[in-house]
Amino acid sequence: MPRHSTVSRAIVLACAATGAPPEGMRIADPTFVRTSDLWELELPAGERISGPRGDASRHAAGLPNLPTGSTVALAEHELDGVGVGGSLWRSAGALCRWQLRNADEIRGKKVLELGAGTGASGLFAAALGASSVTLTDGTDGLVPLLTRNAEHNRERGVIGADTAVAIGPWRFGETPPACAAGETYDIVIGSDITYAVHEAGDALCDLLGDLLRSGTARRCVIAHEHRREDIFDVDAIVANEPAAEWNEKDCCLRYFLGYAEKAGLRVTPLAFEPGFCRQRNDGVVEMTTDLSVFEVQAVTEE
Repeated sequence: MPRHSTVSRAIVLACAATGAPPEGMRIADPTFVRTSDLWELELPAGERISGPRGDASRHAAGLPNLPTGSTVALAEHELDGVGVGGSLWRSAGALCRWQLRNADEIRGKKVLELGAGTGASGLFAAALGASSVTLTDGTDGLVPLLTRNAEHNRERGVIGADTAVAIGPWRFGETPPACAAGETYDIVIGSDITYAVHEAGDALCDLLGDLLRSGTARRCVIAHEHRREDIFDVDAIVANEPAAEWNEKDCCLRYFLGYAEKAGLRVTPLAFEPGFCRQRNDGVVEMTTDLSVFEVQAVTEE
């Protein structure tokens, strides 16, 4: 989940097609612990999960270290009009880990980040040696935060002098900002831009299709956090059942795949990081959600 306990739970349920949990579902009331990046909840007396899922020791909060051992430092704001975009999302870590494993896809390349928020994924690309990075977000109020984070990492020497960084507002469905107009990119990235896809799915997928088909972007890679409709269902937690292939209960992914098919896009998994669920001796369950990295490609007619 992103680092917002209140909005995160709300969006899980709001994403569902019905807008409400199925009849009979017992919903737990979790707490998001910012320091550990974990959801914690206390199960009713006598309930126990059937067994651990995933490997808790592999849980990685935040962003990975760079090859140099340094880190991308980010300021996070929760300001009026900024919404949830001003905080670091877990899927950004997955996208940065993918970049780290595929540094040759980033180094010396031109990168565009959509829905940048704090700029985590794009600034990580800059720190890996991208020739240029363009950070965009549809919330105007996040532009100053993106600028601050870019300047701060430049001052720290995390971003080299040879990497150009441009920043501008870009809402899906609207014309590109001046910093992106007429530019071409080796790779477009996005971290959890599928979060509110039920609100802007057509515009997002149409934009990705336009970027890929026009040659404006050669490649598109995005990270997604799997938000199951039953993520806080007590019975599902007790059973500790992993999601099926493609996470069939993931409402946000289901919306995105539908819009992508409509826009003539193919979505292919590149990496998967399973979440975990474990019960402590005090009866509190700790859990994280699954993360995926997908490639989005334009389907060509034969």
